[in-house]
Amino acid sequence: MKLFAILVLLVLCIGALNGAESRARQSANSKNIYNFADKVVLTTGSSSGMGAEIVKLFSQFGAKVVVTGRNAADIQRVANECQNLSPKKLKPLQVVADVSNDKQLADLLKKTIDTYGKLDVLVNNAGIGGMTPIRDPKFMANFDKIMSVNLRPYVQLSYLAVPHLKKTNGTIISTSSALTMAPAKYQLPYIMSKSAVDMMTRVLALELGPKIRVNTINPGVTLTSFHNIKGMDPSIIQAMMKLIAERTPLKRLGQPMDMAKGVVFLASDQAQFMTGINLVIDGGLHYTMGELI
Repeated sequence: MKLFAILVLLVLCIGALNGAESRARQSANSKNIYNFADKVVLTTGSSSGMGAEIVKLFSQFGAKVVVTGRNAADIQRVANECQNLSPKKLKPLQVVADVSNDKQLADLLKKTIDTYGKLDVLVNNAGIGGMTPIRDPKFMANFDKIMSVNLRPYVQLSYLAVPHLKKTNGTIISTSSALTMAPAKYQLPYIMSKSAVDMMTRVLALELGPKIRVNTINPGVTLTSFHNIKGMDPSIIQAMMKLIAERTPLKRLGQPMDMAKGVVFLASDQAQFMTGINLVIDGGLHYTMGELI
């Protein structure tokens, strides 16, 4: 018994020493935990909202980024911010493109490869929302529109990018939604599109490993979600935001930077043993969502 106790104590001491040594190494490298120098990152929907914060954060960590969207002025503004944040003041590639247009989407990737010669990170982020009851006369038109932005471009761009990502041991990260974990009225097309993205991630993780990692972030209610709700009284929007914040365990709404941090983490070496996952970033809202719907 005494010998056994001594052996246990010895193992614990060795473990503690190894742990201290590991923590020391981690502390020494903490400033360089995210290093994307010479990495090429393409993020759709990066001229505003979450996408803009994603490219700015990648720029801050040294990446070569592509800023793209439908509005040239917004693209220019975000590109300037990225360049200012870049340690080497790298100028982003700017591409005006509508992701629902197959040719423009293919051209977006081609311009990325022509400019940088490779692709390391693909972030499928462009998306639209909207409430559409099944009884709405325009339901199918709205359904097709949402799928043409939230799903088809994710599949098409991933398909086109695979040969390039294989060369770099790259990664695909897609933006889904916390709503895929709980049904909500009047959002059938949106939730279906995001649920499909979740399953796309899992299937591609099986198909593309070990060369390419594929993951998804599932944001909760983020402040940008409410900015462009056409026809809704601003006071109602404010009341909704307040209610959701109160029902969220962390007592606030998500910020675009919260989501950007999740994307950068999944793209980094810190997540090199993670693929096929849904990283939920919602402040715990999905546990209380039943109180809202």
